[in-house]
Amino acid sequence: MREINTVDIYCQVIDNYGDAGVCWRLARSLTEHGLEATLWIDDLARLAVLRPELQADVPLQRLDGFTVGAWDERTALHQPADLVIEAFGCRMPEAQLTAMAAMRSPPVWINLEYLSAEAWVGEHHGLPSPHPHLPLTRYFFFPGFDLRSGGLIRESHLLAERYAFDATARHALLARLGIALEPAERLLSIFCYPTAPLSELLQALHAGSPVLCVFPGGLPEGCAAWQTDAVRLQALPFLAPDDYDRLLWSCDLNFVRGEDSAVRAQWAGQPFIWQLYEQAEGTHHVKQEAFLRRYIAPFDDDLAALLAAAWHRWNGETQTAPDWPALISALPRCRVHARDWAGQLGSQSDLASRLLGFARKIR
Repeated sequence: MREINTVDIYCQVIDNYGDAGVCWRLARSLTEHGLEATLWIDDLARLAVLRPELQADVPLQRLDGFTVGAWDERTALHQPADLVIEAFGCRMPEAQLTAMAAMRSPPVWINLEYLSAEAWVGEHHGLPSPHPHLPLTRYFFFPGFDLRSGGLIRESHLLAERYAFDATARHALLARLGIALEPAERLLSIFCYPTAPLSELLQALHAGSPVLCVFPGGLPEGCAAWQTDAVRLQALPFLAPDDYDRLLWSCDLNFVRGEDSAVRAQWAGQPFIWQLYEQAEGTHHVKQEAFLRRYIAPFDDDLAALLAAAWHRWNGETQTAPDWPALISALPRCRVHARDWAGQLGSQSDLASRLLGFARKIR
């Protein structure tokens, strides 16, 4: 087996905070396996929003057990690691590829793809792609939801901590975040892109039981007008990733956006609605349908139709408003399935373990 002790992760920030969050979590997960990790990111300021301890003007620094480097002309060329990961198709500088090719034993070169539940993922996961000019081969690594994929990022302690998160811990977290939940209220977290039909949702919620909607990162413009005694709204700052996990564990329903928060919502074991990052030609709708087919398969027809309608509307696939109050009423049933789903995923090995195992087998 190949010896792998160091890893470079390259991250180009495109989807606001999701790309940075995924790469930060991957770097932290790989350190759990004893690797010396370096995250090269082209937008330190964006990562600093998630990790305020990071100094956005320092090109190379230690954080959370690994090194974070500014990916720019100052740090474009360095000694390559044993394992090199390009996240989401970003391109390393040609000089860095040349340095890799010149090594006596070139590093394992991985392209970490976006998450998808589409059937073709299993057929393409792990396939090689030789460089057209250099003696290098890049391998495609697809995160996913079954054993034919690369799995999902999951820290070794995550599920045990979530199982131990009881009512007392929830109360303490909410108090620390300044969330005062009334006894009859359901708690919703909402993290969405501007295209989400937020005003429609908030208006519809007035017909149901009382809710408190919290918004990590602040209230979107204009939504404060929908606040009443039955639908309370509260802005939260951007939370540290571990605090965001615990907020997701605490809520009755989580609206999440992009890849990183969607994965964290699934580990939370609570009902969630995922707004996918919008892609050209409606590719995100195809990805949504592929995931929904898997996720709602155990539901009875009525509940499956209710949840699917909410997902379709939240992702702009239809202009027909779902029955939001009915969905809120069905949350206890959705929660049972969400816990089962998280348990099924948790029985599989995590992404960092699979990635490292794959890399060690490369000759």
